[in-house]
Amino acid sequence: MFDLVVIGAGPGGYVAALRAAQLGAKVAVIERDKLGGCCLNRGCIPTKALVRSAEVFTTTQEAETFGTRIAGGKSAVSLDMAAVMARKRQVVAQLVGGVERLLGGAEVAVYRGTAAVPGPGQVAVTGPDGRTETLETRYVLLATGSQPLQPPVPQEDLALTIGSDEALELEAVPPSLLLVGGGVLGVEFACIYHAFGSKIRMIKRTPNLLPAVDEEIAKRLAMSLKKRGMEVNVGVFIKRIEKSSAGKVVICDTADGGEVRFEADTVMVAMGRRPDFGGLDLGAMGVEHDKKGIKVDARMKTSTPNVYAVGDVVGRTYLASVASAEGLVAAEDMFAEPKRDMDYRVVPGVVFSSPECASVGLEEKDAREQAAQTGREIVVSKFPFSANGKAIALGETEGLVKFVADKATGEVLGMHVLGPHASDLIHEGAIALQAKLKGEDLARIVFGHPTLSEVVMEAAHGISGQAIHLVVQRRR
Repeated sequence: MFDLVVIGAGPGGYVAALRAAQLGAKVAVIERDKLGGCCLNRGCIPTKALVRSAEVFTTTQEAETFGTRIAGGKSAVSLDMAAVMARKRQVVAQLVGGVERLLGGAEVAVYRGTAAVPGPGQVAVTGPDGRTETLETRYVLLATGSQPLQPPVPQEDLALTIGSDEALELEAVPPSLLLVGGGVLGVEFACIYHAFGSKIRMIKRTPNLLPAVDEEIAKRLAMSLKKRGMEVNVGVFIKRIEKSSAGKVVICDTADGGEVRFEADTVMVAMGRRPDFGGLDLGAMGVEHDKKGIKVDARMKTSTPNVYAVGDVVGRTYLASVASAEGLVAAEDMFAEPKRDMDYRVVPGVVFSSPECASVGLEEKDAREQAAQTGREIVVSKFPFSANGKAIALGETEGLVKFVADKATGEVLGMHVLGPHASDLIHEGAIALQAKLKGEDLARIVFGHPTLSEVVMEAAHGISGQAIHLVVQRRR
C-alpha cells in the first residue's frame, strides 16, 4: 500500500515524488520511457547542451577578436557533429542518472511500464514483459506530460519532416533548414543550427515571433536574427509538403490569398506542444478535462477525489519550472501543513536564442491596457548593454533591460531582457515582482562592478528618470 503513486517521472512527477517522500509518504513512480521526462531527455537539457556547443563554436570562429590566433584562421575551425551529439548524450545521461539516485535515496519505488487506473485507489502497471501489477494507493498524481503539435497536413507529408527529437540526433548539419513555427522551440533550434552553418528559414502563422514575450523584445530579436542572415516569414499558413529537387518544398497560403513556396534540404516542425494523457481513460476516472488539458484547482486537485495533476498535462504553461512548482504544491497539499495555492503571478519565461531573451510579469502592451482601464499610468525604463562595461569586455553589447512600472508608486510590474545572460538576469526581476519592490529598492542596492547585473540597476534608476550612465538632457 502506497500513500502516493505518481504516473510520469518528468520534472513535475519526480519532484512531487521527492517532496512527498521528504514529508514521510511511501511513494511509487511509474515511467513508461526514461526518468526525467521530455525536459531531461528531449527538451530543456539536450537543447541547452547544443546551445553551449553553438556558443563555443561561434566564439572559436571569432577568437582573433579576443587576441587568440588559430593557425589557418577562421576557416580552420571545424565542427564535429558526432562529438557535439556525444557530449549532449553524456550531459543527459549524467542528469538522468542523478534523478535515479535521488529517487533511490528517497526510497521512492520506480516501476517501468504503462499505467492504467482501473478503480479508486488503484494503479495498474504493465511492464515491458507484458505482466501487469496493481498498486494500492491513497493518492494518485497524473504527470504524463505532452507531445508535439503537428501542422494540419496529411500524414504522408509529415513523413517528410523531422521534429525536435530528430533534430537532437542529427549527425550532420543540414545545408538548409526550414523551421515550421516561430515560438521558443523554433527560435532556439534556428539559432543553434545557424551557428552550426545551416541556412535558416522560419515560417509562422501569426504576425510576430515569440508571442509569449514582450512585443518590443520579440521584434528586436527578429531584427537581430534577420541581420545575421536568418529569414523570418510570418503570416503564412502551411497546407502541404512535397519532395523537390532541392530536398523538400513547403507550400503555404498567405494572408492575402496568395501562395508561397519554401525549399530546404530539411524541414523541421517546431510548433509547440499539447497535453498527452498517457493513454489513461480520464472519462472513466471522472477526471474533468478537454483538449487543452486536465482541469485542476489552485492546489492541483482534479475533479476526482484524491487524484491530482501537474505539468504539461494540465496545459496551463509548458515549462519544466512550472511543472516542478506544481508538483511541490500538490505533494504539500496531500501531506503537509500549512497548505498553499499555486502562484502563477511570477513565472519567468526564457528563450535560449542568440542573443538570449527573457520576460517576467506584465508586458508593456498588457500594462498599458490595464492602466487605461484603471486610470493609473505606467512608466517604461530601458538601459542598453552597449553602455555596460562587462558587456563591452565580453563583446556582447546587443540588447537591453526593460522595466515596466507603476508611475505613481514605482512598483515593478514587469521586466524584460534581450542580451547576454538574460536567462540569469531575469530572476532579479522575478524577485522584485514577488517582493513587490519599487524601482528605487533595486536602484539602491550596491551591485558588483563590472557585472551585467548593473544594467538591471541602471534600468531601475531609469524608472524615476535618473539612469546614471546614459546621456540625457539636463533638467532646467
